[in-house]
Amino acid sequence: MKSIIRLDEIKENFNTISRVVPGKTTMPILSMVLMKAEGEKLSLSATDLDISVTSKLNGKIEKEGAVAVPARKVGEIIKSLSGEEVQFETENDKLNIICGRSRFEINGRNPEDFPEIPKQEKKFSFKIEYDLLHSLIEKTIYAVSTDLSRPALCGVLWKISDEGITMVSTDGHRLAKINLKKSISGAESMDVIIPPKALSTLSHFSGKQELVNVNLAGNSVSFSVEDMMIYSRLLEGPFPDFNRVIPEGNKKKLSVSVGALSDATGRVSILSDSLTNLVVFSLDKNKLVLKVETREVGGAREELDAEYSQDPMEIGYNARYVQDILKTVEGDSIDFMLDRPDNAGVAVPGEQSEEYEHMCIIMPLRIN
Repeated sequence: MKSIIRLDEIKENFNTISRVVPGKTTMPILSMVLMKAEGEKLSLSATDLDISVTSKLNGKIEKEGAVAVPARKVGEIIKSLSGEEVQFETENDKLNIICGRSRFEINGRNPEDFPEIPKQEKKFSFKIEYDLLHSLIEKTIYAVSTDLSRPALCGVLWKISDEGITMVSTDGHRLAKINLKKSISGAESMDVIIPPKALSTLSHFSGKQELVNVNLAGNSVSFSVEDMMIYSRLLEGPFPDFNRVIPEGNKKKLSVSVGALSDATGRVSILSDSLTNLVVFSLDKNKLVLKVETREVGGAREELDAEYSQDPMEIGYNARYVQDILKTVEGDSIDFMLDRPDNAGVAVPGEQSEEYEHMCIIMPLRIN
């Protein structure tokens, strides 16, 4: 193999590809990236057996060939280089990386040892704008559970129909739900649970793409973006009935600035308990006071302007969960629909998007 590729392009693509490489594995070949020069393109492939990514780069291919190379070391080398182009050349199972006056020789492995990238038999497919899908992912992925004893919660539920897509994630302490009000031409009604690693890999691809092709099969999903393809197995369900946990009687409305609440929460939570991250929301007429009291450390207090006309009330929340929600809210204000201090609160943007409805649920913490 001998190929010459633009350095800036392979830096960006190698970084995205490397996200799929498992940090620890009992199969050393999975810590490798497969580099394959064929036709007019150099392809990079990585897999953890559940998720696979392949990216193809335009370049000057002088000799076709392939080699599997250590992802971490090659990634560090590529990141350290400077210049416009980089040359890759194989000699048996060794890879030579040449850029300017720099030259590296890396021991690789036979490309035939690398796992075969799955070929999907799609059931149906649809297209969606990349920027829109990226926004939907960012607004739901943070609430995915990491509890492996409840595998269905370890992904994002997509409820797909020809009328749109509803995405839901929850870890039992908070829930994120977004309803895309946009018809999906040719879509079949189905529920799928997609692993966050596949969605995160897609959202970190920063090319100049406009559309994403979403292909669904019985137990897999793939995303095709320009010259990149992400394949992932789906998680097994069923996903819990999330509608049962959405409060319907929350009538007390608190409106506050997103920026002001985010900054204040970040400041007072410096002294919050390291386990609970408890911050108390103390509500009064057109006023919100954030309070933290930690016996071993001390306390903090900050007052914010807010719109609130109901009876005074104090509610405890995990500051990190509040911050996660605020990062996903578009617009200048956020509305909390509340009931009692021991009931879940509903958070929605002060102004909803015309394309989708966004809602978050956060469970309160007991105030000692």
